Amino acid sequence: MAFRAFGAAGVAGSVHGVALLKIALAQLHLAVGDISQALSAANMALGFAEQYRLGLEQGATHRILGEVYQAMGNRAEADAAFRRSLEVLEGIQSPPELAQTLLAYGRFRRGDNSLDDRAMIERALHLSEEMNATGWIKEARTALDS
Repeated sequence: MAFRAFGAAGVAGSVHGVALLKIALAQLHLAVGDISQALSAANMALGFAEQYRLGLEQGATHRILGEVYQAMGNRAEADAAFRRSLEVLEGIQSPPELAQTLLAYGRFRRGDNSLDDRAMIERALHLSEEMNATGWIKEARTALDS
């Protein structure tokens, strides 16, 4: 019930607001472990973001899809989604979203190629420090220490 109300809350809002609510709904489903609903919500969010050509929201949604596919154990799809997120976010030059994707992708790839993984997380740390995003700085440092 709460998920339906949350998903419908943005219908009267701006296009960006609706897209962000759809993304948040996917994240919420993922956080509570409802992977199939997270995948469905993320795909709806991506479709909406693509329909309205919302680059930032497309990049963020691809990152969420990467995390959903990771939770499903589908490494190939997760890798492709993270790469697409990086491509979109680097193209529109969005440091906050880019930092989040670098951190998520670096964690995902941990062990595949430790130098590349570490470089992604270090880049996320650098971007976070430039924005003084203390929460992300802490997350990046924790990821580098583990």
